[in-house]
Amino acid sequence: MSPALAAALAIVRGWTRVYTAHLPPIMRDARRAEIESDLWELHEDARRHGASPAGIAVHMLLRLVLGIVDDVVWRAEQATLPMRLVQEALWASAAASIVFVWWLASALQAVSPPHDEGIDVMRLLYPMRPVISVPSPPAPPIQFVKLAHDCAGAPPPPPPP
Repeated sequence: MSPALAAALAIVRGWTRVYTAHLPPIMRDARRAEIESDLWELHEDARRHGASPAGIAVHMLLRLVLGIVDDVVWRAEQATLPMRLVQEALWASAAASIVFVWWLASALQAVSPPHDEGIDVMRLLYPMRPVISVPSPPAPPIQFVKLAHDCAGAPPPPPPP
């Protein structure tokens, strides 16, 4: 194993130990085993495809850097809080919601028009526009009328009685 690959493995394992510290042993050991398995699979797959040990080390370190946020989020999801703290947070958020709704209602009341004036919804939704009359089309030119009359010929004779 190259020194670069050994260093990358040590750094990844060290980071895993840091963010899994103070977890219950079952959760901590399961996560560390998951990371070990992932490291082994990454190493073997890259080795089979002909990657150099230095290339594998760089890949491991890039995955570590790009995955730090996910690791921290995972760790936060695993945190256990005392029930008293959860209840206090719920009461505080409920109180803040009530204060916000009261503030919003008073702000809307201050900017809304008085109720006696009212709002003409139909005028707002369907504003009237003046109707523009459409002019009648111009009469056909005289030459066209004469040509149409000449082409039609004499009218047909009336039917026999």
